Amino acid sequence: MKITLAMLKEKGACTEQVAEFARRFGDEVEVTESVCVSVASVFDWEWAAQHFLTAAAEAAYSEATAPAGAAYSEARAAAWAAYSEATAAAGAAYSEAKAPARAAYDEATAAAGAAYSEATARAFARAAV
Repeated sequence: MKITLAMLKEKGACTEQVAEFARRFGDEVEVTESVCVSVASVFDWEWAAQHFLTAAAEAAYSEATAPAGAAYSEARAAAWAAYSEATAAAGAAYSEAKAPARAAYDEATAAAGAAYSEATARAFARAAV
C-alpha cells in the first residue's frame, strides 16, 4: 500500500502531519514495517488505521495492538498514581497559600462584577425591546 499527500489531505489529516509527511517522504511512501517503525512516534497510527485500512485490516490491527495498548494504559495509570501521591502535599500547600489572595481578589472585584452584570442585563433588556 502507498500513502500519498493527496490521500492524507482527502481524509482530513491535520496540517502538521501533512507537512511532516511531505518533509520526510515527499509526495508518497510505500508502507513497509521498517518505514512505519522508523517514524513510529512521529505519526498517528490510530488515525491512519481508521482512515486507510479496510474493515478486516483494521480489525486485525486492533487485535494486534490491544496487548501493547493495555500495557501502556497500565503503565500510565501506575505513573499517574505515583505522580499524584508525590505532588499531593505540594498541591495542598499551594491551595492553602493562595486562599487568602483569592479571597482578597473576590472581595475586590465583587462590587464591579455585580455592577457589570446589572449593566449587561439592563442593556440587553433595552436592546431587546
